Amino acid sequence: MDIITVHHLYKTFGKGESAVHALNGIDLAIEEGKFTAIIGTSGSGKTTLLNMIGGLDTPDEGEVIVDGINLSNLKEKELAVFRRSKVGFVYQNFNLIPTLTVKENILFPLSLAGTTPDQAFFTKIIEFLHLQDRLNVYPQELSGGGQQRVAIARTLIAKPAILLADEPTGNLDSKNGQNVLGLLKLSVETYHQTLVMITHNLEIAQMADRVIRIEDGRIQK
Repeated sequence: MDIITVHHLYKTFGKGESAVHALNGIDLAIEEGKFTAIIGTSGSGKTTLLNMIGGLDTPDEGEVIVDGINLSNLKEKELAVFRRSKVGFVYQNFNLIPTLTVKENILFPLSLAGTTPDQAFFTKIIEFLHLQDRLNVYPQELSGGGQQRVAIARTLIAKPAILLADEPTGNLDSKNGQNVLGLLKLSVETYHQTLVMITHNLEIAQMADRVIRIEDGRIQK
């Protein structure tokens, strides 16, 4: 069953001779519960497509349907609710708040949404990511791999159906990168999630269930 469907997607930035056609008629379906890797050169449209799927940007033409929701029908407040409830983002830059402890960073999305943490699920996540002894430290006291594990925990705490990852191992050495990738794959299997990941690393892409190549805003067959 497809959880993400993209129809005839176009997006242009700028006007005239300086215009950049980031997406040039993308049609795509992504199966639920699978790990899909998106590869392509810099400027190929990968991140723009990921932002469309996550409701962070809107197309000039076309539509994005995620878990039965047509994003073009949503207003900004509804999009914010959609992002909080359906999608988890994992970035190359961990985007942790330096003045908050690891525990506070993990729970931050729930505090924004005004919801109470599921304590049993929180305990399961920190054990899953081996963070139970690091909850009271600050992000700068952790290694890059440790900070990315906190970022993943922060993403998982809201129980998203879909994980969108933009070069999540880009700032890590090969060992930590492999560890983070293993945790993301394990999360998909454990919590029945769908993972869509942008990567330049062909070794990582080969671990996906499906690889999609984008160049010049088009999917390459």
